[in-house]
Amino acid sequence: MLRKLVLALPLFFGLQATVHAHSDASMFGAPSAGGEHHDHPVEAAVRYPATLTFDPRQLTNVVIKINARITKLNNLFVGKRVARNEILGEMESAELETIQSTYLGLYSNMEAVRGISITGNEKLIDARMGLQWRGMSEDDIKLLENRREPLKDIRIKSPAAGFIYGLNVVNNQILNTGGQVGQYTATGTTILTIARPSAIQVEASLPIREASKLKPGQRATVYLADIRRGQVEVPAVVQQVFAFANPVNQRQRVRLKLTAQPPSGMALPTGLQTSVSLGEPDHAH
Repeated sequence: MLRKLVLALPLFFGLQATVHAHSDASMFGAPSAGGEHHDHPVEAAVRYPATLTFDPRQLTNVVIKINARITKLNNLFVGKRVARNEILGEMESAELETIQSTYLGLYSNMEAVRGISITGNEKLIDARMGLQWRGMSEDDIKLLENRREPLKDIRIKSPAAGFIYGLNVVNNQILNTGGQVGQYTATGTTILTIARPSAIQVEASLPIREASKLKPGQRATVYLADIRRGQVEVPAVVQQVFAFANPVNQRQRVRLKLTAQPPSGMALPTGLQTSVSLGEPDHAH
């Protein structure tokens, strides 16, 4: 037994010498033998919790105000970018066809109407406004006047440029708009909502000490989670630092706005949890 112990001791000390020979003292902050050690790990930016919100003033609803059926949707999905006056789909409505026929009767006999009524022009203008209010564009009305017959398929156009924030209908869905009082007042059915590019806002919760250093215009980065792309980094700037702090967690609310658009097709619901990191102050602002 003593002989085995004597033989094992040189092996143990030899192993210890090997470990110390290959250990890196720089891991503990000491300089290497060759001079200063520059191979330090890059420190990750500190992130703070944030929530995605939307400015309701920058949201536009597409509302159908007549009983109709959606006959076609042009590959619509939440997050899709659309241009102003882009055709989103088509609908058909027996109610609207009847109103078109009434308009055509007035339009085709306008000369006779003017001969018996001094308000003929006003009646025609009022009839055109009725068609527009019910979803027909100026181009549709011109096509109606040229064809001299009611249009069966009415194109649904985007009233603004942006991305689809909410989609509430599917193909062949029947729309019941509810009751109507007067000529232009009805409940209507919102089939989709478009968010303008400036609608996206991000509200972050920061420690009071960090929030007190921020200035409007300071650069930041918002990290959005996407199923297909993983984590998406979007540049942003500080828009507003709220004056009051939460006495419970000693945090202050900061609002940021994006300076670039997220990739097309990303679902960005209100309340989406995300995070932000802050850059150095932008002295240009």
